Amino acid sequence: MQHQDGNFTPGREERWGEGIEFISQLLSQQGSRMPFAILDIGCGDGHFYRALKLEVVKKHIDRERLIYFGLDKDSSYRGKVEKIGGRFICGDILDSKILAGEKKFDLIIASDVIEHIDETDTFIRRIKTMLKPSGFVYLTTPNLAAWHCRLMLLFGLQPLPTEVSNISSAFGKGAIGRKIYGDNTIHHIRVFTRRALIDFLRYHKMEIVKSYGSGYRKIDRIIFRKTLRGYAPVIIAILKNKSDSIDKKHE
Repeated sequence: MQHQDGNFTPGREERWGEGIEFISQLLSQQGSRMPFAILDIGCGDGHFYRALKLEVVKKHIDRERLIYFGLDKDSSYRGKVEKIGGRFICGDILDSKILAGEKKFDLIIASDVIEHIDETDTFIRRIKTMLKPSGFVYLTTPNLAAWHCRLMLLFGLQPLPTEVSNISSAFGKGAIGRKIYGDNTIHHIRVFTRRALIDFLRYHKMEIVKSYGSGYRKIDRIIFRKTLRGYAPVIIAILKNKSDSIDKKHE
């Protein structure tokens, strides 16, 4: 598993903004002072948690309720995460020894992580075992069927969320890829369409509470949240462990 680069990119993190809104609403609805344990897989520098703490203060929610665990393979993030009051764990989510003995979580964040993982089935099973019965998963991933991917394929170009080399992500993407990626790599191993993600999650008995389209900018939320969600740059899914209820239709 490649570690997720969780560093914040100004103006391009709408998927994180939606997650922060969802969590703050969840905390408001609970209306209690019970601790709320969060696991942020591929936490990077902990920006998600930093922004979440600011949001809960705005909504007059006791931020002391938040117990944040940031998990990342890059140990250089430890100081940044601990500086903002989080607990940093250096390791791979697929390692069964990671978080062994820790209590289960009220919320697991997997924002743009699953596409970096070869063993996606093991990944989702690990998440299920770490989640409280009433807990949620906030999962995001790039959409292989996004409007820009369809357009690039029409012109014979490699879709943006994919790559063919560990040297550069720009191969086959023309001037667009060179401008966005240069010689950087994104290590996207598994790339989902919305249909494939839903089928995958249902197979693993995850209850899909909500699934909608978004992106990296606010305009993406406006355009793709509902009617054009199959064309959205990013797929967002809010999940729970499967209960006796049937998950909502998202066809």
